[in-house]
Amino acid sequence: MKPVVITVGGGELTTWIEMTLLRKKDELTGSLSVIIFGGSVPPAPIVREAMAGAEIQAYVGGQLAFTGTVDARQGKADKADDKKMRKGTGIKAYPGRQSHPKGSTEGHGHEISIGPNEYTIHITARGKTKRLIDSSHQHPTTNMMQPTTKEAVEKLVEPWKTQLDWKGEVIKLDKMRFRDGNRVVDELHRIAMENCYFMYETRDGKLRVTDGVGSESGSGDPLILGQNILTFSAEQSEDEAKSKVKVKGQRTQKHKWGKKALEKTFKEVQNSSVKDFVPLTVQHYGDADDKTLERRARFEANKRNATTKKVTVEVFHVQTPSGQPWDIGDTHYVEIPPEGIFDVFECTELTYRVKHDKEIKTTLVLSPPPSGGSGGSSGGFGLSSLSSNMGNARRSQAGVTLTTGQYPDPWTGPQLTELPLMTLVEAAAKPKEEEEPRKPEPPLVLPPWFDREDA
Repeated sequence: MKPVVITVGGGELTTWIEMTLLRKKDELTGSLSVIIFGGSVPPAPIVREAMAGAEIQAYVGGQLAFTGTVDARQGKADKADDKKMRKGTGIKAYPGRQSHPKGSTEGHGHEISIGPNEYTIHITARGKTKRLIDSSHQHPTTNMMQPTTKEAVEKLVEPWKTQLDWKGEVIKLDKMRFRDGNRVVDELHRIAMENCYFMYETRDGKLRVTDGVGSESGSGDPLILGQNILTFSAEQSEDEAKSKVKVKGQRTQKHKWGKKALEKTFKEVQNSSVKDFVPLTVQHYGDADDKTLERRARFEANKRNATTKKVTVEVFHVQTPSGQPWDIGDTHYVEIPPEGIFDVFECTELTYRVKHDKEIKTTLVLSPPPSGGSGGSSGGFGLSSLSSNMGNARRSQAGVTLTTGQYPDPWTGPQLTELPLMTLVEAAAKPKEEEEPRKPEPPLVLPPWFDREDA
């Protein structure tokens, strides 16, 4: 069985020589790039089924890894290389081409020939959800009263018959207002940001919505240095790390007014993994109930933590050792002793590369999975912490210890705790601190010539 099979317009594409397939958890659709080798300059168009708008699929190990439509097709013919064409032939100049005088401009007043093996076709494609990026939303009124988040997303993608793969908590909203003329992707991203979801395209072209890791099948194959990792890059940074995340909002429900509308309108979560003082304040524009505020604070902290701890690995081939395609959203046990990594990571970015049957590899970008909530409001997605007993045992065997103040920091999600906050009503009711009594001013002494009556 071929490692990768590409079909266009319902038929297999057999003359391609290069393929790159990219999918990311923070992007709504994937992208596919294919280069077809023409062999020689054809007298008429070839591979005519590969046209803009045609359906295209990529199969890895016999399983669907990408489905979408062609965005663009580009035919390209390069100018022949004189030295390459004359090598070993005894011909001083390529037939049909005149020699260029020294100092003259190449091609000016001369015939330019195309090499017989220089014709290629470049096809670029995106997944089925690309129309959600290209199109404005079609909601007739731009308003939805008391919908759920799932109902709002379903209504937005309905005109394009996009299938929904819902894996997150369904949240009840008071109201949902769409911006007239906005793209569908912008409205989806706003729903995702305010309600703490990740949205991306699955291998079979569905729109997945999740508030945690994307896989339900459990952990993927382990990635261990010296076994199946060709190259790696591990990075820890602090540019996006936040020590505290405060989320502020207001109650939007009609029956919440007066004192009830002022209570618990902000919440603060602390990440004890960040030692410096780097606070972040986020405005929440939905209904700011207790659970929603904590959920949003933990979401923002998790999202930024994922950018500060990244591991990139290259593995041989395009299939896992178990035969499944690599996939974003899967969790993997990763072991890289020189970086102190013996932990579980989530695949957040994936790139397949196949070139001339000489290069077949996959690049995975991995980040710590989001940590769950433990606050009194039971926010934070309801996720349990993903731990690895095998990792702790392997770390001990390797003699690697985690020491405060020394590299590396733990390769895990943020250590989040909810901070007790005083509500605005309580702050207003709290008596102000008594000020120090003012010293009496000295009595005014008038000069002897000052006449009170005249004054």
